[in-house]
Amino acid sequence: MNSVLKILCSATALAFCSVGAAWADYPERTIGLMVPFAAGGGADVPARFIAEELEKELGQSVVVSNVTGAGGTVGATQLSTATADGYSLGFMPVGTTTTQPHLRGTSYGIDSFIPICMVASGPFYLVVDADSEFKTWEDLETKAKGDGITFTGAAPGSLAHVTSVALGAMWGVDVGYLPTKGGGDAMNELKGGRADATAWFSDFDVRFGLNALAIFAPERSEIHPDVPTSGDKGHPADIAVWMGLFAPAGTPEDVVAKLDAACEKAISSEGFTSNMEKANREIRHMNTGEFSAFFRKAFEENGELLKNAGLVKN
Repeated sequence: MNSVLKILCSATALAFCSVGAAWADYPERTIGLMVPFAAGGGADVPARFIAEELEKELGQSVVVSNVTGAGGTVGATQLSTATADGYSLGFMPVGTTTTQPHLRGTSYGIDSFIPICMVASGPFYLVVDADSEFKTWEDLETKAKGDGITFTGAAPGSLAHVTSVALGAMWGVDVGYLPTKGGGDAMNELKGGRADATAWFSDFDVRFGLNALAIFAPERSEIHPDVPTSGDKGHPADIAVWMGLFAPAGTPEDVVAKLDAACEKAISSEGFTSNMEKANREIRHMNTGEFSAFFRKAFEENGELLKNAGLVKN
């Protein structure tokens, strides 16, 4: 250590230097990765894939935990108040981070997190059980305009709920909504016949054996080219679900930089890309700078959309 550094690390500067050294050595112990929905849900699957690869890049265990409740807001609230040292991270989707704060008046908001990296994004599909009476978009529309239908998904304010509202607006009807704790529970409601339809990701077939009646995207998917767009049915829509890695606000910049670099390598790894491909899930990477700008824009725009849809009064 040279004389200048010795002076900097003496007396009142000692604590600062010690903290800096600790950050430089990050990570030195297990990292927690919180998913605000139940195991097996739409966010949980890529979270576990990315956790596996982050362990390799960071050299420490990354343990996934599921904290359910209130459309993901219970877990997000916990993360927002966690120690900002890089050992408490969250893997959260668009609904939890950019719609729920407007709907519920959550204690967390646009400045509560640092978006580390976007990991996945993909359009929602309108799906029904394979044994359902609904074989086409028109079948479901007819029932909706007649006896009515029940849509299911995560808690009110989730993107599944917003999709049900959008679908009702397309058809000029009120669509009933059956809220659940997460995607796995929604599948149980669908397969149990207590709900008619839901919105899900591109792995609807390989994971649950469901049928898709439409995709809410401007163009058909390369994964499911035979599934028509809602625009093909006269109702253009673009409803995509993105999710990524977040840290509590105040996390040191060098820790964020390490996580950002590790995330980029993990996402491009053979293990992650292979797992996502097998699961029929779509990868979309953004680094910290890109994701932060994207997140802030989405937060503001989704707030306006919810107001215009009459879901937010103020």
